Amino acid sequence: MPLLKDIISELEKQFPPCLQESYDNAGIQVFSGDENIKQCLVTLDVTLEVVDEAVKTGCNLIVAHHPLIFGRGLMHITEDTLTERIILKAIKNSVSIYCAHTNADSVLYGTSKVMFDKIGISDYKILLPDNKSTDFQSGAGAIGELKEEMPSLDFLKMLKKVFSCGALRHTEIIKEKVKKIAICSGSGSFLLKEAIKQGADVFVSGDFTYHKFFDADKKIIIADLGHFETEIGIKQIFCDILQKKFINFAVRISDINTNPIKYL
Repeated sequence: MPLLKDIISELEKQFPPCLQESYDNAGIQVFSGDENIKQCLVTLDVTLEVVDEAVKTGCNLIVAHHPLIFGRGLMHITEDTLTERIILKAIKNSVSIYCAHTNADSVLYGTSKVMFDKIGISDYKILLPDNKSTDFQSGAGAIGELKEEMPSLDFLKMLKKVFSCGALRHTEIIKEKVKKIAICSGSGSFLLKEAIKQGADVFVSGDFTYHKFFDADKKIIIADLGHFETEIGIKQIFCDILQKKFINFAVRISDINTNPIKYL
């Protein structure tokens, strides 16, 4: 069985902490000792139900995409907030929690790979590169082309199906066919101008607010699939990395649907 530090070391080789955004809090969230990890549970979000699942299945490590501790720092650990109750439950059950967040979004084989795998694009590049690392191609979002043009409505219907969207919000269909596709997992509205600049026909992301849809300005089609829907595939990426490195080590993908948004 690998040690916690060995697992963290492997994940940080793939997703270097230096690539995370300044507002982020990737890394160890709860430390329950640098002991042998019996089994690992991978998830998008850490909830009380996910911690229960880890305990029930004998996992003493949870690897998540979204940080449990985020934004304004914790002032205390009581049972006043959901985050505090999750931390207490993990500590009481000796479950460590680690996350790779924007550092997993910033590389081509992280959340971008999952999205383009579903769309069917294998040749793509970073949409907005940064200079955080000389060893990695890193940055925000990605852009690539379909092998052949698709009717715009067919493309949107395909997105809804392969990403299992409860609903798909989009702007006016201004083009009969589409080929060049820009993406950003999670919340990507900040990249819309760059997607337009690089000539994308469609920008696929999540969390667009009402007024941001106007910024499409009849130059691009925005396809808002939802935050959860564009990131859920990272669980398989985490699983593949750990199983490839640690042979005969049990890595479980959480069965819990942690999406807080429900659809009628």
